[in-house]
Amino acid sequence: MRKAGILGISKDKKELLLNEESYSTKIIKKYLENEGYNVVVTKNIESKIETIEEELKNMSDDLNLELIFTVGGIYSYEEDVTPEATKNVIHRETSGISEGIRYFCLQMSKKIMLSRGIAGIRNKTLIVNLPETTKLIIPALDFSLEIIKSSIEMINKK
Repeated sequence: MRKAGILGISKDKKELLLNEESYSTKIIKKYLENEGYNVVVTKNIESKIETIEEELKNMSDDLNLELIFTVGGIYSYEEDVTPEATKNVIHRETSGISEGIRYFCLQMSKKIMLSRGIAGIRNKTLIVNLPETTKLIIPALDFSLEIIKSSIEMINKK
């Protein structure tokens, strides 16, 4: 069973204070569990580069997850820093995954053109920045999960 983690990036102080999973992270968690993944950790954190970097490193290096999805912080607002944090921790970029997700989601929302989300590999972990718009999460997963599974197999030589 594949081990996965979900990292919600929030600008909402109230949501962070309540320490609750966001609606988006709940959607992703249920989807992955239905696909046979073991979701080891689901966490919401503040949209700060250092905090995101630290958590991505922890999930990859300490928890040895094979897949991490981030949700939130990928658009063009000043506080949207998820792509920068992801770039700082990955060793190799897998741009085809993020480009494919953007291209596919463009059929449903022009706003996706503002997305700066990326995907990449850190050690044996694939990290993917998902769209934060809830109406795009399931279609993005439907479209990309098969190739994401293939990528995980390549990374882990299985």
